[in-house]
Amino acid sequence: MARQDVLNKAESQNGTLESPANSNKTAYGLWYQPSLNGQKWCAMFVSWVFHHAGHPLGHIQTKNGIHHCQSAHNYYKEKGKLTSNPQPGDIVIYDWEGNGYADHIGIFIKWTTAAQTAIEAWEGNTSTSNNSDGGGVMKRIRSRNLIKSFINPGVYSETAVTPVALALANGARGSQVTQIQKYLYDIGYTIEIDGYFGNQTETQLKDFQTKNAMDATGIADAVTIGALQEEANAVGVAKSKFISGSYLRRGNVGFMVTELQRALNAKDITLNVPITGSFDLGTLKAVKIFQTKNRLQVDGIVGPKTFEKLGII
Repeated sequence: MARQDVLNKAESQNGTLESPANSNKTAYGLWYQPSLNGQKWCAMFVSWVFHHAGHPLGHIQTKNGIHHCQSAHNYYKEKGKLTSNPQPGDIVIYDWEGNGYADHIGIFIKWTTAAQTAIEAWEGNTSTSNNSDGGGVMKRIRSRNLIKSFINPGVYSETAVTPVALALANGARGSQVTQIQKYLYDIGYTIEIDGYFGNQTETQLKDFQTKNAMDATGIADAVTIGALQEEANAVGVAKSKFISGSYLRRGNVGFMVTELQRALNAKDITLNVPITGSFDLGTLKAVKIFQTKNRLQVDGIVGPKTFEKLGII
């Protein structure tokens, strides 16, 4: 019953809210480390659940467990605890933008689809309007494409871990696939950045490998990913000579594009721009609509005046 104990303890907290609202103050933070109560608490919630279910995570960042999601991923990766076959009661870490950064953490309940494309998880500090800082405990359904890693924390009597594949191939899903697709996009390939390694991604990887005199396997192994990273970085450096840091335009990727997409949606909910971190055709159209409505120059380029109207600067 060990795994079920963890799930039951998480469920017992369903609907709990931080108090006062928007303070990040909770009983979980107070228990975890009083001096940290008031910081984002999704990982503190996970630590609290495991401890109070009788399966403490142990001393990782503090004696009570973890409070940074990226620290959790790094720690368990180093311990060989990342798994490709999560079981109920394992830990799940999310990467919303596919940029390699751990944004949020929860407790895996089950797959919700036979094809394992979505999961159900208990999470703290979430809501339907704010995934990472929503202020409550609730059950969420998440796309596999948003998941950075699954973790078997090694606190159960059975500690078998199904190793994570070192290379990604057709059929893979998750934020690592999103990163590969962003690299391909950045070096000039027309590709849908959706976190799913399908035929399009495989074909374009083979093309990239062929052009670089590599074996055209269509598999993203460490060597191929390294080559993609280097070429994408070279393109980024070249673009920076022509594009000021104060401007965003089609083809840009990264955190600022994500902020742009969020700001567009916040200013005009009818735009409904997907949060991808890539300035694609859909984002370009949304920018032009926004510029038109705000009597700005309609060029699809986000400069100081557009940034100001969006409230980003």
